[in-house]
Amino acid sequence: MSNWLIAIAVTLLLGGVATFYFHVIQRRRDETRAGITALSGVSWRSFIHMVLDALGRRGFTRLVDEDNAGDDRDFVLVRGEERWLLSCKHGSAFVLGRLAVNELARAIELKEAAGAFLVTQGRISDEVRPVASLQRIELLDGPALWPQLRDFLPAQQLAAIRDQAAGLSRRRIVLSWLAALLAGVATWLALPSPSRPAPRGPAPAMAPAAPTVPVATAGAEPADDAQAAGRGNDTDGAPPAGPDPAPAARPADPAPATLPIERQRADVAAAVATLPDVDRAFWSTESTLHVMLNAIEGDAFSRICPLVERYDELASSRIQLTPPPESGRNVRFRQCRSY
Repeated sequence: MSNWLIAIAVTLLLGGVATFYFHVIQRRRDETRAGITALSGVSWRSFIHMVLDALGRRGFTRLVDEDNAGDDRDFVLVRGEERWLLSCKHGSAFVLGRLAVNELARAIELKEAAGAFLVTQGRISDEVRPVASLQRIELLDGPALWPQLRDFLPAQQLAAIRDQAAGLSRRRIVLSWLAALLAGVATWLALPSPSRPAPRGPAPAMAPAAPTVPVATAGAEPADDAQAAGRGNDTDGAPPAGPDPAPAARPADPAPATLPIERQRADVAAAVATLPDVDRAFWSTESTLHVMLNAIEGDAFSRICPLVERYDELASSRIQLTPPPESGRNVRFRQCRSY
C-alpha cells in the first residue's frame, strides 16, 4: 500500500472516531451538565413538582402524610397498594453519602414502605450505591436525573440547552478533523518512501554469426554420382552446364543469447518451415532437426544452414533431410557446423 493511502486511512479513522465521540458521547454529557445547571436554578417548589410529575409517569401519586405535612423535603408516594418515600435535596452542590442513605433506610422501616427515592441535582457517592440497592432505595442524581426531568423544562429553555451542546459538538468536530489531517500528513512524512525498481539497461547487442561454408559429408549417395556421370556422357562434348543457382537465404537477425534452448529450437523449426521447398520441420531428438521436403530445388542445406547457424547452441545440430517420396532420393544427414 502506498504512503498516501496509509495517510488517508489514518486521517479518516481518527476523524471518524472523534466525530462519533463528540457528536454522541460528549454532546450528551454537555447537555446533561447544562441541564443540571438549569435545574439547580429553578425554585424548590418548581423542582419538586417536576420530580412528582416525572414519577407520576411511572404510576406514582403523592399521598399527603398528616404526620409530615410541614416537611417539604420528604413525601409519601403510592403505587397500587405499595408505599414509597421520596427524599429530595435541592442544589447541585450536594454530595450525598452513607448518612443520607441510612436515614432514608430507617424511614422505610418506620413507615413500612416498599422502597424510596433519593433525588438531588448534585452527586451521590458511588460507595453507597450497593447499600442503597439492598435497602430498596433508587438513587437519582445529576446524570440519571436529567433524562427524567428535561421534558418538564420550558420548551425554549430546553432548546437553548440543546443548541449550546450542539454548537460545542460542531466546534470540537471541526478541530478534531484538523488534528486528524495533521496526523495524516505526519504519518505520510514519517513513512519511508517506497523503493523503486532500478531502470533496466539496454540489452547487449549480439554480433552476427560468421558465415560458414557447408561441408559435404563423405557418405554421398552413389545414385547421385551415377546420374551425374550419365548426364556428362549424354552431352557429347557440350560444355557442362553449371548447377542451378540456389536462391540466397535471407540474412536473419542474430538470435538473443538469453532465449531458452527450447525456444531456440522452436524458432529454428519455424524458420526452416517457411522455406518454399520445405513441407515441415521438427526436432526428432534434442540434437536432430528433421526437415521434410516437398520438392528438390538445388542444395537445400545451403538454405537451411544459415537459419540454424543463427543460434550458436544449435549450429552443430544434425540436419536430417528427407526428400519427397516420389523423388526416389535417399535420406541425407549433415551438420552445418562441426563441434
